Amino acid sequence: MYSPSAPDAPWGHQWRSSPFFIVSAMAMALFTDVFLYTFIVPILPYILETRLGLDVSLTQRMSFTLLAESAIASLVCSPFIGHFSDKLSSKKMLLLASLAAALLSTIVLALATSLFTLFFGRLVQAIASSFIWTVGYATIADNVRQDNLGKTYGVISLVVAAGTSGGPMAAGILFAIGGYWLAWSSAFIILLIDIVLRVLMIERPKTPVGTPRYEDSDPENDPLLQSPRTVVVEEKTGWHFYAYLFQHRQFICGALSYFVFAVLISSFDTTIPLHVRGAFNWGSMQSGLLFVGLQGPGILLSPLCGWLKDRYGTRYPTTAGFAILAPIMWLLGMPGDDRFPWANHGNAGPIIYCAAVTAVGAFSCLLNGAGTIEATVTVDEIESRHPGVFGPNGGYSRALSLTSMSWTAGAFIGPILSGYLTERVGYYEMNCVIAILCILSSFNTFWNLKHKTQGKYEEPDTPK
Repeated sequence: MYSPSAPDAPWGHQWRSSPFFIVSAMAMALFTDVFLYTFIVPILPYILETRLGLDVSLTQRMSFTLLAESAIASLVCSPFIGHFSDKLSSKKMLLLASLAAALLSTIVLALATSLFTLFFGRLVQAIASSFIWTVGYATIADNVRQDNLGKTYGVISLVVAAGTSGGPMAAGILFAIGGYWLAWSSAFIILLIDIVLRVLMIERPKTPVGTPRYEDSDPENDPLLQSPRTVVVEEKTGWHFYAYLFQHRQFICGALSYFVFAVLISSFDTTIPLHVRGAFNWGSMQSGLLFVGLQGPGILLSPLCGWLKDRYGTRYPTTAGFAILAPIMWLLGMPGDDRFPWANHGNAGPIIYCAAVTAVGAFSCLLNGAGTIEATVTVDEIESRHPGVFGPNGGYSRALSLTSMSWTAGAFIGPILSGYLTERVGYYEMNCVIAILCILSSFNTFWNLKHKTQGKYEEPDTPK
């Protein structure tokens, strides 16, 4: 281990290895990932129709196929990446490899003049994204105390929201101003900044497995008055790791909450533009402003929601988030529906709809980190009681890969489910289904999550 004052220590070792710089570098990595992922959306029609020469009628189909390819690749790769990452004591090479893959995919996508190169570039990008999310969140978990997880993940959510919004905005504006290659220049600039930060970052020595990462532990009040002494058990490897982790309801609840959260948010992608065009005769500008209303409150409120979870735990904020979103989603389906004349009188419909979308953006902040916090806390608490149960390098990557899969699955299913229900039974009914999912999730989180992130370890009900 280097000492900041040692003569052979690298330049800037103290600040380059500080938790603040490491988390900042990982936040930039996640920002870059979502920026690159959404960047292509506004210029994809140009790529398909002009550079590839496809018929306009194929644009929608090819766009969906690219989305499906990315989701499937991420679902398949995530558990393998998590398993491999936990085998390594140092994750820097994986982080640099993911950066190289992101750079390669960006070059391939920018130069693509055939469907093969386009799909190959998107595949490499999806694999790089899986590395970035799994290894990036595991690195953050390694460097943040448990009593600061909520605030940290709140800031990460802010950064991710900024990248999600900034990618399409930068591509659209620069493409309109200076054309195709000026638009891509923003992606390469973002990548350059990410390269500099990731090369500068120096990993810190890992906290020994089993060392509590939270304060105010109170063994006297542990369930069944467990002894504070740790118990050494056999290491869980392969499928035994996942089977053991899924015995803990806190982890399962977090993963399910993350899935429903992704379904809810992604459902807007396919329904807002078509609904407001049919109900209010609005065009792309009004639709775009609605997405700003959906994402803007999250950028402002995410750190506050993170502080609430650090202060009071994840149980009550997450439960309240789902409970409040249920009636809002129900209300969201009424404007434009003739069965609710009170919601369509004069300008009432557009006002109610805009207010409801903004409210979804505000209260959905309470769901931020629903999966990642629970995965991190569950691994921490298991390892504090059973040192070595997940191996010498811990189990963050494998646990977080599962939550990444739950989010990816929800983000993929959400647009399909919402689009299908809207087309088959109606927009109001689709929102009612999402509202029911929120109600069920509120019961799930209230019953299964703890009231404090520094809460007490809970053994699984089944024998080990």
